[in-house]
Amino acid sequence: MRPRSVVVSTLGTTQTLARGSTYYLAAVFADPISDSLHLPHVWFFGIFSAALLLSGLFLGPLAGRMHGGRDVLAATNIVFATGLVSLSFGSGVASLAFA
Repeated sequence: MRPRSVVVSTLGTTQTLARGSTYYLAAVFADPISDSLHLPHVWFFGIFSAALLLSGLFLGPLAGRMHGGRDVLAATNIVFATGLVSLSFGSGVASLAFA
């Protein structure tokens, strides 16, 4: 069994990298996505902000209560990757909001 500090450090590092790359990636790709979907930047960032609120206020706490913190932290990397892949297939406002 690994020492607790190694587990916490590893999860913390991977979460920081995953969240940072996911959140900042949206800002980097805002212009190309908005242009290709003919969507005002305000709508793009509004949808993105709504997703963050939904995640922070409802989904995160619910998942933490249901599955425990460590499992949820590890699984969010998969969720982020799935979201980015679905974002790459977006062809309209509805698919953007879903992703």
